[in-house]
Amino acid sequence: MNRTIGALALVMAASTPTMVAAQPAGSYTASGTHQCPHGKCIVTGIFTSCVSAAQTLRVRDCCPTSETGGGSTGFTLNYCIASQR
Repeated sequence: MNRTIGALALVMAASTPTMVAAQPAGSYTASGTHQCPHGKCIVTGIFTSCVSAAQTLRVRDCCPTSETGGGSTGFTLNYCIASQR
């Protein structure tokens, strides 16, 4: 009986789609806002996926820095739109 349950779980796991497969390949235009200590700044770019856009724009800090600190204190992805073909 345990073998049957294990085989069923394996079949169910194999047929479950992944999030990566659900997103079509192509190009995406994205924008994000970094919250700076004294305002905001916006970063944009063209990426192969919205996941890549969010990860890259998050580390592309555009806030000014100084000797006493600075830099982004928060990030929001504004949009990620598939480019028309």
